[in-house]
Amino acid sequence: MYLAPGRAPEEATVTFFSVLIQTRADDAGDLDRAALNAFADAAEPYQATVRGGMRSWSARIRVEASGAADGAALGAALVTLLAKQAGLPVWPVVRAEAVREDVLDEDVLAEDLARPRLPELVSGPEAAEILGVSVQRVHQLAVEHSDFPAPAYKLRAASLWLRSDIVAFGERWDRKRGRPRKDPEDA
Repeated sequence: MYLAPGRAPEEATVTFFSVLIQTRADDAGDLDRAALNAFADAAEPYQATVRGGMRSWSARIRVEASGAADGAALGAALVTLLAKQAGLPVWPVVRAEAVREDVLDEDVLAEDLARPRLPELVSGPEAAEILGVSVQRVHQLAVEHSDFPAPAYKLRAASLWLRSDIVAFGERWDRKRGRPRKDPEDA
């Protein structure tokens, strides 16, 4: 058991934490399924859940600690040690999270998991529908109007905007219906 500096054992409050450790590959290495299975077996005494993909692996374990930071540190050290002993690649830890188990109410957890984690995004066709214009006009507005929202994400094939930004632009946009009149001198 880890105790905070300056605290006597009788003053320490120890709580169970659910600790999630996630890793990502920093090279072209692949994950060995046999090593992942050995890791799952080694982590079993800690009520572990182990997952693995081509370029990542993660584990959620149960540890006792005096606080969330201590729980995350203990969990990370334990998980990386067990993973190394099982023959998993030593990839950088990209997430270490500790949650007190008494806080993990099943209903609250299920509700939290059902909530989207990303903001609501829209593509060109969805933005066009919101604004009541064509997809081509959306891209034209993006070029012509300095107050048109910048994309939240620019992908190779498309741009994605925050829905709230597109709706706000539509509300403040001084839209002129129809095609502009041609100048008689141009005719």
